[in-house]
Amino acid sequence: MRQTRQERAPAPPPSPTDDELDRYILTRYALLGIDVSVLPESDPDAPMDRERLLRNARMILRQDVVAADFEIDPQFNLPMPFPAPSTAWTEEGGR
Repeated sequence: MRQTRQERAPAPPPSPTDDELDRYILTRYALLGIDVSVLPESDPDAPMDRERLLRNARMILRQDVVAADFEIDPQFNLPMPFPAPSTAWTEEGGR
């Protein structure tokens, strides 16, 4: 029996848990030289605390995954801030 391409495609990995994302986020901050341990763990009166920092970072990472899954239409014409020089000699340039 012959398998089709769709049947052989690997299954997508499971979504990361909050703990896994937290480890990733804290590692990224550490690699950038940002010490988040100076922030309070959870303080509603503080401008930022670790709980809110991690929650916001997880939300951004999850939104990036959704945005990266967007399928681009190959027929879509992107607007150009400056028209191509050849439009001066075509019907498009005479508008």
